Amino acid sequence: MNSDEVYEIKRTWEIPATTPTESGVAILIRFFTKYPSNLQKFSTFKDMTLDELKNNPRFKAHANRIMKVFDDSIKTLDNNCSHLEEIWTKIAQSHFNRQIEKQSFNELKEVILEVLVAACNLNDQQTEIWLKLLDFVYEIIFKTIDQLEQDV
Repeated sequence: MNSDEVYEIKRTWEIPATTPTESGVAILIRFFTKYPSNLQKFSTFKDMTLDELKNNPRFKAHANRIMKVFDDSIKTLDNNCSHLEEIWTKIAQSHFNRQIEKQSFNELKEVILEVLVAACNLNDQQTEIWLKLLDFVYEIIFKTIDQLEQDV
């Protein structure tokens, strides 16, 4: 990413970053609303309604952790990409161990972009920049998953 793109990511990220838990909850609730089968992959939450999830402290903590991963990632964009790879390789490994498939990742990517576009009022150019970042992150995730599948 060039410096202008990094600037746009950081500038627009300030909006959801001001309320990380609420932003993370919004993403996950939209994810489970749009793709309800993914809720079943969360043993802790699978028997809860979406309204119950919104007020569940453990759910809020998980949503906050998601936002922290993105926040840490965005903070490293000015530096080299090795730290970004390290962050997302760990995410891929932990989710691979929970048998989360690429389809679920792609569904979440779609929802993340939808929520960001709405929350940050992104224009087409900003949306493309975010998509570029998400594509890069997902390349790391999928490369890691592919490697782990080969190692099994």
